[in-house]
Amino acid sequence: MSSDDGKKLDFVKAIASDGDVILVVGEQKVELRVHSQCLMSASKVFGAMLGPNWSEGQNLSKNSPKEIPLIEDDAKALYTICCVVHHRNDILPERISPRELLQIAIEADKYDLRTALLFAKAQWLQRKNITDMMELAYLMAAAFLFDDMDMFIEHSQALILQHQNSYIELLADSTLSQILPPNTPCEPRPISRRLRPNR
Repeated sequence: MSSDDGKKLDFVKAIASDGDVILVVGEQKVELRVHSQCLMSASKVFGAMLGPNWSEGQNLSKNSPKEIPLIEDDAKALYTICCVVHHRNDILPERISPRELLQIAIEADKYDLRTALLFAKAQWLQRKNITDMMELAYLMAAAFLFDDMDMFIEHSQALILQHQNSYIELLADSTLSQILPPNTPCEPRPISRRLRPNR
């Protein structure tokens, strides 16, 4: 076994070394070994996928874990999600960028994991002193997908108040363009001077 293979094996075992399922994620086919019961409890989508009525849910065993291909998904986002639903706070990434958080929100929306991530996303969305337009947009979009109206409003207001130039760059981002409503204005509306932060 090469050193690279060893690192891959460690990563497979990182979440649940005795898991009965291996998620093969993304084009790079990153392998995440997990417990099917944890996924089924956290997500109705995985509950159906790994249930008795689907081939993926047949004959699950920790001695011969079944591989489930999820080629269109984001490996890092699913890794973080699986850490949360397996209560593996010891290996949960300490820092998650706004862009990474948006990817997590996309996966959570796809697999109906909002409730399972309720408390984790509350911490992830609490970002202060961010002034970069794209990062604020990622946070806004993530809050939208997490159905967190308070954080959506907060990050939207920060984006509006801190940036007076065209927002066309937001729609140029392939991920944001699929999430933001098609009628999102490319030009900012006039903002009352008293609403603008002091310079």
